[in-house]
Amino acid sequence: MTSDFVDVQIANRWLTSCLSLFGRVFGEDSAHYKRLNEQFPSYPKWPNVEQAYGVLLAAIDDFEKEALFSIKQLIEAEVFDEFLDQAEQLHSSGYFQPAAVVAGSVLEDGLRKLCGQHNVTLPDRPKLDWMNSELAKVGAYNKLIQKKVTALADIRNNAAHGNWGEFTSEDVTAMIRDIRDFMCRYFA
Repeated sequence: MTSDFVDVQIANRWLTSCLSLFGRVFGEDSAHYKRLNEQFPSYPKWPNVEQAYGVLLAAIDDFEKEALFSIKQLIEAEVFDEFLDQAEQLHSSGYFQPAAVVAGSVLEDGLRKLCGQHNVTLPDRPKLDWMNSELAKVGAYNKLIQKKVTALADIRNNAAHGNWGEFTSEDVTAMIRDIRDFMCRYFA
């Protein structure tokens, strides 16, 4: 049984919480957010709440079907790209050693996420080389990619441990390019 009466305070609180959640998860330009926002008049009535509840159910359904996974991947790709842009900026400012550390961190985080996608159980403190080896074993990528990742990891490790003479500025230029290619291939 429905009625036209709805507690305006409770309804507004609930709708505001839903809008906040949708804005963070889907973005304010998403269909979920816009549709829910349409149900948010000054004085919500029962039909508005019922329709808003339907939008919430649709969002839950999309989440359970992993329709949001692509949104999550897009966000991760954007974050990876921003860090690689920072590495390029450091490099162009003459700080190629810190640029290698930043770029290497992107690679390491990407490998960690790939392990999750391929059901590789990570130890407490997984090493980059270990993740690389495990990902090749489960077929996430082939031996050629594994070797490239090993070479990139070597530059990162030398940079992180202050072994500046083991790599050049040109190596870091190629490293950033190769990591960007790797991330685009596996996270685009």
